[in-house]
Amino acid sequence: MRRMFGMMVLAGMLAMGWVPQEASADAGAEQSLFSAYQTMLGSRCATETLSRDEKGRETRTHTEFDTLERIRVSTDQVSFVILPEGTWMRSGDGDWMQPPIDMSAMFKALLPMTINEVRSGTRNIKDEGMKTIDGATLRAVSYDLSTTIMGITVNSHVTAYLDEAGRIVRSESDGEAKGRKSHVVQTIRYDDSIRISAPK
Repeated sequence: MRRMFGMMVLAGMLAMGWVPQEASADAGAEQSLFSAYQTMLGSRCATETLSRDEKGRETRTHTEFDTLERIRVSTDQVSFVILPEGTWMRSGDGDWMQPPIDMSAMFKALLPMTINEVRSGTRNIKDEGMKTIDGATLRAVSYDLSTTIMGITVNSHVTAYLDEAGRIVRSESDGEAKGRKSHVVQTIRYDDSIRISAPK
């Protein structure tokens, strides 16, 4: 169960570029990218993540962030609520239960808590110019990352799309881990009304 949870959230974190390594970049794109991540780290937001492996199998994940320590994660099969006071999970529409292992600590280990943790990782940052995505004109910034998570080395190329306010609203990632390739698309919606508390 620990491995399933970790791999489920890993796809989303990689797509958002939230576990990158050593920085070197074009200054304007670097400043815009890190400013966008600073905004994301301090915002309430919801993400929709579609991960497709090399065999065409798809996994969809919906994640809501009240803060980086108050999170709700849902797939078609399972849902989690991760809070400082504990973790709850349920299968489908079943009853909420608290698992015997500390998933809140594991999830926290996958997330950067400060902009310095984000900055410590990205490399080959490049401004890709303006792109039209689903009718919206967005600024594309790409970068490479190589990191080890749960003992697995992951190499990815990520493109983050910034809106007029300089916020990341979409990202696309092509990654490879243990010889297996995946493509991840994520959309980010900022919503200050998000509040996450323990299930009743």
